[in-house]
Amino acid sequence: MKRYHWTKQKRTARPGAAGRRKGRLAALLCGLLLCAGAALALRACADPEAPAGCSLERLVPQEDAVFPVGTSGWNVSSGYGWRTDPFAENSPADAEDFHRGVDLACAEGTPVLAAMDGVVLAAGRSASYGNYIRLCHADGVETLYAHLQYLFARPGEVVRAGQVMGTAGQTGRATGPHLHFELLDRAVRCDPSALLGLPA
Repeated sequence: MKRYHWTKQKRTARPGAAGRRKGRLAALLCGLLLCAGAALALRACADPEAPAGCSLERLVPQEDAVFPVGTSGWNVSSGYGWRTDPFAENSPADAEDFHRGVDLACAEGTPVLAAMDGVVLAAGRSASYGNYIRLCHADGVETLYAHLQYLFARPGEVVRAGQVMGTAGQTGRATGPHLHFELLDRAVRCDPSALLGLPA
């Protein structure tokens, strides 16, 4: 499985704050146009578990990421990778499934924040994810936030890093209140631990 490395792009000059804001705005607008085309092609990503379809150009990477749970009262209840299936009948020890994200257990109603600037590709409900939000970011990156209690963002909306998009819940296939967070790099799901500052 490919490991996703969050790297910074080298710069030859350091623009002022106004220049940085303009550059980020341009990248967001470009991402919005590209995401809109992807959303139309995928019928607004009606199936959130289908292969990712947001094919952005390799724009300037996001340099700063915000932790997506707006509280200090959280813990990792399930990491990325193979695990014992919590929904296996009678929980046999050999029943495993591949967990495609990281589960951050927290109180129901905890604010869920956008990890990076981006555009809402999809916001809706599915049987397994429950209420979910899927964001497109620059550099071909996507993030997904699942099992939400409430959704505050709509498809096509531009969001900024740290913006509250919903609240943590236990909708869909969940054993308790938590945020299920996924990271995709050009349609490939990756371990989000490094992005979140967690041990791999």
